[in-house]
Amino acid sequence: MEKPFPSTKLRQARQEILTHIALIEEMRRGSVTRQLLKIRRKGQREPVLTGPYALFTCKKKGRTVGRRLQDPEEIRRLEHQVQNFHTFQELCRRLVEIGEKICEERERKENR
Repeated sequence: MEKPFPSTKLRQARQEILTHIALIEEMRRGSVTRQLLKIRRKGQREPVLTGPYALFTCKKKGRTVGRRLQDPEEIRRLEHQVQNFHTFQELCRRLVEIGEKICEERERKENR
């Protein structure tokens, strides 16, 4: 009995990835980090560390831009959007790998 092309497992894995990608609605490049600031107060020799402050940074037109975040809900939302972007990148990488395996299967089948 001849195996179906491409294998059912590859087709199923490909469809699962595409379904997962379709569920991602909000994504954003960049990162959300925490930053400590050194502040020198009057009459003190050593600066005092304050924070941490949340900071969102991303590249725009080849330059890194950033903005401080204060609202906890905005911080959570941006962290979620950035995580979604990383998930999207990983899913795309896996999708390409599966596509390559499908191509290899087709080549093996045609060369028989």
